Amino acid sequence: MKALLILACILIISSPAYSTQLGNVKGKKIVTLQNSVGTSIAKFNSNSPLEKFEGNSQALQGSFTLNADNLEQSIGKISFPVRSMKTGLSKRDDHMYGKDWLDAQNYPNIEFELKKLSSISIKKSDNSGVEFSAIAEGMCSVKGIAKPAKAKLFVKYVLESDITRKRAQGNLVMIDSDFSVSLKDYNVLGRGDIIGSKVGESIDLDIKLFGSTSN
Repeated sequence: MKALLILACILIISSPAYSTQLGNVKGKKIVTLQNSVGTSIAKFNSNSPLEKFEGNSQALQGSFTLNADNLEQSIGKISFPVRSMKTGLSKRDDHMYGKDWLDAQNYPNIEFELKKLSSISIKKSDNSGVEFSAIAEGMCSVKGIAKPAKAKLFVKYVLESDITRKRAQGNLVMIDSDFSVSLKDYNVLGRGDIIGSKVGESIDLDIKLFGSTSN
């Protein structure tokens, strides 16, 4: 029995860190958002006692590098213009772009800079590609203020084939992500007591990214 326990410990210690590797893919893969793969979109949701509303931006841009040999070391940056955010009500949008809110004139973009991935779990790995979940750790910048942020990710990495080339060249990457942003953390104060009554103190974001590799 003791010998079996020792053998099990040796196997655990010597086993490769499979959860940090991108299956059969090797090296660093630069992924650029591509409309030909799919329309990347950031949906946001405000939930408060007096009012609920949602909106989205379909003007996401950016790229990231997946380190297939060590996924934790993946990095990148995604951004979208404040003025691309629409709620379905133009008057509310104009307020959102204003100085008391997101101040689009002085701070035109919202950004998330990926510093690393953590809590990686491979869900599927075969000849067609890899699927995994992770936590994206980085810096979120809103209204000129950058704060540490974490976002849950689910990544589907599809290897290039005759079928995928009908959409785009290279390997295809699809990402689902969600996280929350506290408005006061970014000096988004509004006017009066509207935050907390008609606008949620935190905004929930649901982001879908579509891209392909360039190498």
